[in-house]
Amino acid sequence: MKTIPLHQKSRIALFTFTAFLAPLYDKDAQAETTLISAKNVTIMGALDIGGSAFFLPNTNFGAGSYEPRKDGSYVKNKNSSYGELYGKPILTGRWDTSWGFNVFGMISAVGSTTLGDGEAESVSQTSGTPRAVTLEDANLGAEIPLHLLKGKQKLIIEGGRQRFQIDDGFLVGKGAYSSGNRGAWWYAPRFAFSGPGVVKFEADTVRADVFMLENNSNNDQDRGYDRPKTKFEGFDVTWFRNKPGGHGASLYEDRAAYVTLTYIHVRDSDSSSHYNYNYRGSRDGMNIASLSWGGTLFPIKSLGISKNFTFYGNFVAEENRHARNGYQSTEAYGMNYEPGYIFSMLPWKPHVFYRYTRLGGARNSHGSVKRNYDPFFLYDGRRYTYGGYWPGEIVGMYLSPLSDVEIHQFNITAVPPMHLLRKDDELTIGAHFYDLRLLYPGGMGLPQTTKRHISDEIDFSAEYKYDETLSGAVAGGVAFSGPTAKAFARAGIPEGYSTPAIGRHAGIIEAYFYKHF
Repeated sequence: MKTIPLHQKSRIALFTFTAFLAPLYDKDAQAETTLISAKNVTIMGALDIGGSAFFLPNTNFGAGSYEPRKDGSYVKNKNSSYGELYGKPILTGRWDTSWGFNVFGMISAVGSTTLGDGEAESVSQTSGTPRAVTLEDANLGAEIPLHLLKGKQKLIIEGGRQRFQIDDGFLVGKGAYSSGNRGAWWYAPRFAFSGPGVVKFEADTVRADVFMLENNSNNDQDRGYDRPKTKFEGFDVTWFRNKPGGHGASLYEDRAAYVTLTYIHVRDSDSSSHYNYNYRGSRDGMNIASLSWGGTLFPIKSLGISKNFTFYGNFVAEENRHARNGYQSTEAYGMNYEPGYIFSMLPWKPHVFYRYTRLGGARNSHGSVKRNYDPFFLYDGRRYTYGGYWPGEIVGMYLSPLSDVEIHQFNITAVPPMHLLRKDDELTIGAHFYDLRLLYPGGMGLPQTTKRHISDEIDFSAEYKYDETLSGAVAGGVAFSGPTAKAFARAGIPEGYSTPAIGRHAGIIEAYFYKHF
């Protein structure tokens, strides 16, 4: 079975998202530079830059990572090392009209590159120092104030290329990826979907979106590793409770609690033979329903739950009675639930959570019913930089699929009561443990007798936030291979190359930085 990897992680921290959208919603936004201010028109400029570096000793448990050459041969890297850089110039505009509504727009581009060996999948997607400059945002919209039932609401109509996310991005978060010749595979700085666009309704406790969008797929540019070109439409409705002083209608991070119902219909998708029997291969005509929730949903002040206990989760069902690419129909699901607790009464305020994730799979990789879950436009990093939806920095990034898998994840983070460079900076340290298992080895084309255990992994991280515009992190970890990880490592070795001894351990050391001007 041909499986196209989905390992696209974005490590742009929480405040990055706020910085992108602040020019449209917050007149007091910092860091942007005012270029033109005349009467009711304001044009502002900004720049994002980021970089990352990686060293992976005993890559893929000794199987290595292979750089493809133009002549069809490969160069093996037993201990992979690579780096990434990207820059994103941003231009935003706003016109406060005399008719009671506002007009806004944004245009931006992303330039990115990967240096060194390329990212460390079995066959590297980003070897050969790829680089590209691509259009990112290009949109225009109107913000119309409403006064329904004696309240205050807003109607926002936005067309064109734009960033769009539903809650924490488990189902919809990224409209473009950075594999192949685009470079910056790990940092993944591209997000925008193409139009027509989105209509948003924002009220004090309710938000609703109606959308008609498509992802920005380009297999020529991405060396055949991109996702199927997908045009989709649908709606979502969210009830939420604001944090003190927050505006949860516009910013997901300002919600103290929420429940969201989402429906999506895929009206057209690439169904070429490139995707035959691939777990993304029968999107055309698919219907998707999702229920997501999060925050302090069950406040019980006497037990401290209203302040300290959180519970997040997602359930996604995918159905298609007219599937293609080797399937007669689709019946798949993905889910996670995540209880957590913040010990706010203790020094360092440790935050602990456990997350169980189950992404459906099939017992047989060539069955007539597609049961392997399609992650669609998954974004990792809306709530957490480390400890997001990708199952680890080693196996979850470079070997494991995001389908036919169950993940037990334990996280603990703490904020030391200290400041390094200024009185308001913040250091967060964390430990992250992952236990990965396949649901059905046969669903991934492995012998049915293969044991389900993929790997165990523990990672340690230190994230530093200087202010709302500057951050960085370092992380390191070690993974312990199970039978399935060893099978994946062997299966990734190009045909005609000898299979080395597959070991028990693999490691990683990584770092990144981000700056918004």
